[in-house]
Amino acid sequence: MRRMASGDIVPGDIVRVAVRGRVFHALVKGTVLRGFRVEPIERGVADRTVKLKDVVDHWSHRGRPEENGPPDKAQASFDHLLDR
Repeated sequence: MRRMASGDIVPGDIVRVAVRGRVFHALVKGTVLRGFRVEPIERGVADRTVKLKDVVDHWSHRGRPEENGPPDKAQASFDHLLDR
């Protein structure tokens, strides 16, 4: 298994964390010394900071693509279905 680098995880990403035998998912809010400030997704989780070594999986949040320029010609249009 590849060891995760702290630079791979940025605010807005979702992580799976294993702390003291409990596994939960959290939204990364920022960084702290040797870890991250998180907001747990599941209820009942009190941990708000986690260490990098406790992160067992990671999903990047890429956001929506920039809307610069005309729409892609290959993209389907449903304009003909709208009542105008």
